[in-house]
Amino acid sequence: MITRLYPSEEEPNLCSVIFGANLSSGNDDVDMGADDGPTNESREDPRTEALRQLSYGIILPVICALGIIGNVLNLIVLTRRNMRGTAYIYMRGYSAAALLAIIFAIPFGIRMLVHKDKGRWQDLAPAFYSAHLELFLGNGCLGVGVLMLLTLTIERYVSVCHPGYVRPFMGPPSATVVFIPVVTFIIYLPSIFRGVIVRCLLENGTIVFYRKDNEEFLRSLFYSVYKVILEVIFKLVPTVLIAGFNLRIMMVYRQTCERRRRMTLSRNSCFKEDDPRKFAEERRLTLLLGSTSILFLVCVSPMAILHVTLSRENLSSYSFQVFRALANLLELTNYSITFYIYCLFSEDFRNTLIRTFKWPWFSNPICKRKNDVALKSKPLLKSEKNGSKNHIHNTTTSGLCTIGGRSSI
Repeated sequence: MITRLYPSEEEPNLCSVIFGANLSSGNDDVDMGADDGPTNESREDPRTEALRQLSYGIILPVICALGIIGNVLNLIVLTRRNMRGTAYIYMRGYSAAALLAIIFAIPFGIRMLVHKDKGRWQDLAPAFYSAHLELFLGNGCLGVGVLMLLTLTIERYVSVCHPGYVRPFMGPPSATVVFIPVVTFIIYLPSIFRGVIVRCLLENGTIVFYRKDNEEFLRSLFYSVYKVILEVIFKLVPTVLIAGFNLRIMMVYRQTCERRRRMTLSRNSCFKEDDPRKFAEERRLTLLLGSTSILFLVCVSPMAILHVTLSRENLSSYSFQVFRALANLLELTNYSITFYIYCLFSEDFRNTLIRTFKWPWFSNPICKRKNDVALKSKPLLKSEKNGSKNHIHNTTTSGLCTIGGRSSI
């Protein structure tokens, strides 16, 4: 069916170069510059195949397995009734985008491992997916994840550093999590035209399909500007903003915690027993935000460099292939270990996970003990109580248990 709908190109000269048969149909001049695939594959470093086996045959499946398990558990935990905050809506959107991105990375890994860069398919459907949909769907989901994380960071920044602003600052969260994917996939729509399919007829009558770059499109002024804009929107700007906002959140939160500690200790010495817990809360927040920023910077930056430097000349270089595989694996890692970071630094997330699956080997009354201690503490003045309540709600993003069992992010 797809063969009738999609009129793939026939280039006898190119097919003769790829498969070594004279399929030129009367034209004996072989256009070696028609595509970078055959020439690059013929000059391929012998170490590249071992690199593919290691990167896409061993490491990538492990990362994908951990990422799928982690993001599925993320979605299960983040849909619990106590996870109702605005931030959790964006975290669910981020986890869903990350899960889809990892799923779409699986056929990419298979293609790199089995079919290499240009492929050789006997069915048009996988060739069509590789040429037109692979990058569009994969990069689109990655872009949605980046914007979800950026939106989440902005909401945290406004909540902590500008608590007087109207929230949610980015508009209704339910509408935002729908708007972001629509806009992102529209922006990535031109990537559909990056490749075309060549149909080759072998001497034994077998038809095979081969993917080649759309050189006319890739060399156009539009695409040269477009790929730079993509890196700015989805790599450069989010990296700078996420790092800057998280740094500012950590600074403001530490100052706030220090003021609260001084006020509490000067008011009544019996509150000294709460001080270690507040130190732990501050440390978890710092580690959570710091690890998020560093992870994003380390894992996403190489991919931005890769997209700008990708060319036919570089594809034949073994060192570039190593960098390419590393960039792909790092970006996939960024979206695969979010669940494990939440478990490590967010106590509320861990408690919800334990309650959801009712794991008997974990003690469950952690939140209850903390709430009991909080309820037995000496009450503040009415004005201090209102100010403290609002400020704690605005600044607590590390996932500590709150009175009533509600999340405070």
